[in-house]
Amino acid sequence: MKKDAVAYLNTRKKGDFAAQKAEVENYCKYRFGIVGIFHDHRANATPPEKRKGFVEMLDYCAANNCPDIIIYDLADLARDMDAGLATLRALNDQYTVYCVNNDFFGFRDDPELRREATGNFIAYMDRYRESTRKAAPLASKKAKKEGGRPIGRPRALNEGQVEALLTIRQSGTSISQICRMFDVSRSTVSKILADYPELKGEWKGGRQEPGEGVTGEEQTE
Repeated sequence: MKKDAVAYLNTRKKGDFAAQKAEVENYCKYRFGIVGIFHDHRANATPPEKRKGFVEMLDYCAANNCPDIIIYDLADLARDMDAGLATLRALNDQYTVYCVNNDFFGFRDDPELRREATGNFIAYMDRYRESTRKAAPLASKKAKKEGGRPIGRPRALNEGQVEALLTIRQSGTSISQICRMFDVSRSTVSKILADYPELKGEWKGGRQEPGEGVTGEEQTE
């Protein structure tokens, strides 16, 4: 018997809604009955808890005792990684969250174990977030200007963030999604992955990214 679930989509481009809705319906075909689809458009810079569609979804779930929430992609939950993790933690405390695209949590048929796996991922990421806060900015190897400011551009990511990036990449997350999660350019990610050829994948052409099929946006990487 199918379980009732709601879906939340946060789209960025015209046409994304129809494409993502179709993928959500295909994902749910044998497992969930969709009782509502809630949608925000071009709201990545707005925290999820302040988005109209997201708030309406939470209100619906609370009023109708709906425990299952389906999102299209974890990386699209919020542009800022800290905000995305905070939102995922809040959702995981009350609901079971499923990802249509790039789902690395597993346990799709066991909500309790899935929520435990999601919580473990959040705790793991928190470890690196904490190290990021404590880590002092690395001094430039170049001579410093007067006043103590180093010459040259600061590093985009510190060591803790690089470790987190590598872990997420190993789980199969695409390069484009990593760029959005960490708010960095593709060239920055490319430099980080230069020492890890097994994680680089193909940015263009028809080869697959590690752990995922090549569809839509991924065909251009």
